[in-house]
Amino acid sequence: MTTLRDVAKATGLSVTTVSRALRGFSDVTEPTRRHVETVARALNYVPNQAARKLVAGRSGMVGLVLERPPQPFEYGHFVEFVAGLSQAFAKRDLDFVLHISDGSNLLATHQRLLGRGALDGYVLLFPGIDDPRIDFLLERAVPFVVHGHQGGDERYAYFDTDNHAASVIAVDLLAGLGHRRIANLAGPATWPSVEARIQGYRDAMAAHGLAVEPRSIVHGDTSAAYGAQAAAALLADRAHRPSAIICCNSLVAAGVYEVARGHGLSIPGDLSVVAHDDVLPQVQTDLLDPPLTVTKLSLRDAVDPLADLLVRRLAGEPIASLQVTQAPDFIERASAAKPWR
Repeated sequence: MTTLRDVAKATGLSVTTVSRALRGFSDVTEPTRRHVETVARALNYVPNQAARKLVAGRSGMVGLVLERPPQPFEYGHFVEFVAGLSQAFAKRDLDFVLHISDGSNLLATHQRLLGRGALDGYVLLFPGIDDPRIDFLLERAVPFVVHGHQGGDERYAYFDTDNHAASVIAVDLLAGLGHRRIANLAGPATWPSVEARIQGYRDAMAAHGLAVEPRSIVHGDTSAAYGAQAAAALLADRAHRPSAIICCNSLVAAGVYEVARGHGLSIPGDLSVVAHDDVLPQVQTDLLDPPLTVTKLSLRDAVDPLADLLVRRLAGEPIASLQVTQAPDFIERASAAKPWR
């Protein structure tokens, strides 16, 4: 059986360097990492997880714990995200474990896993405002990384998108085209990402001298059904009908498209639509009729940064160097135009 020492001898490197290269540590250069991985594969080297835990005090496993099973409309991007995480950690010589709770007591699930010493670190998905999981893991000094973060809370590692900027981009486009009544179909009010997007929307509306009417902001579950239901209510109110709608993702936008057609409205002739989260496997935004204008916040692009940040956290890097906020891309297509009135 090939050992780490055999790989080190074949590469001419120290055992420590080989070990850190295979585990994805950032202090190993990319050419060295590739060379070590090539030699390890040629020698059929397989890490001994039991030995690793005895020597390093670690299991070589990290995990994602969900409060509940994904809803049907989440299946596509959930499977893509989890598969991407698994592959990203495998490249870094870590095993990835998914645990789905029954929703009764998520902290009890984390407590049980911690008590067993099963996982070295965690990925947190869909963080809530004042999320109890974060305090729980921080109190126990457990390494973790969050996809997203709550503004002003810099106690942990995270990879996030500038959600405030995403809303500003959308409002600037629509206001620049002449829209005065712009509705916002947002996600759950308990998500920090939604809170940031709503603040960006409010700030941009104010900057353009536009009023935010009480019914302009609607919260929902990010599904196409929610988009259709919210759009139906907005468009049925002729006295306050918006000329443009910003959607929290492309699934919601697809629901808006469907309802607009049912009302005999054309996009963008009668109604302009802009969405966040361009890359979802259920919706091909460039093939919608008309193609959808979006700010691109790809979930699939988050897997490698999240894996990298957690590996670096496990290696002991300080939190302040493990906080990444990514600017959104903007793709202008054909779903937004000047209002007809």
